[in-house]
Amino acid sequence: MSTHSQIKQIHTLINVLGLDDELYRDMLASFGVCSSKDLTVTEAQIFIEILNDKVKSTKINCHKKYDDFYSRDEVMATPPQLRKIEAIWKDISNHKEPKELKKSLRIFLHNHFKVEDVRFMTKTKASKIIPILEKIKINKYLKAV
Repeated sequence: MSTHSQIKQIHTLINVLGLDDELYRDMLASFGVCSSKDLTVTEAQIFIEILNDKVKSTKINCHKKYDDFYSRDEVMATPPQLRKIEAIWKDISNHKEPKELKKSLRIFLHNHFKVEDVRFMTKTKASKIIPILEKIKINKYLKAV
């Protein structure tokens, strides 16, 4: 019988993939069971690996913001850096509307780092800005506690 941890993993992966119940049951039927609880430990591990592969292939096919920037000059900030800056800013900003978030980030970057927009940032500046934003985020959460 599959472990509790394996069952949780299976259901998490099913939710991440957004599989409907019918497809999930069909997949279980290929193992000759009706419930993930009825899988053996080995079968559950195989099922988890299959689901993980599907998650990875889905993520590979997803286009993330700034992915088209990978072909830019190597001096410029990488897409993951840009996404990280925006994600941290979203956490620390008082603004919730996308337009206001973008505007407030631009103002912050211009006032403190002389960068007009996140898209025009160099790798060097991004690697300096990220720790500063993370420190602001930590301080904000510590004040809230």
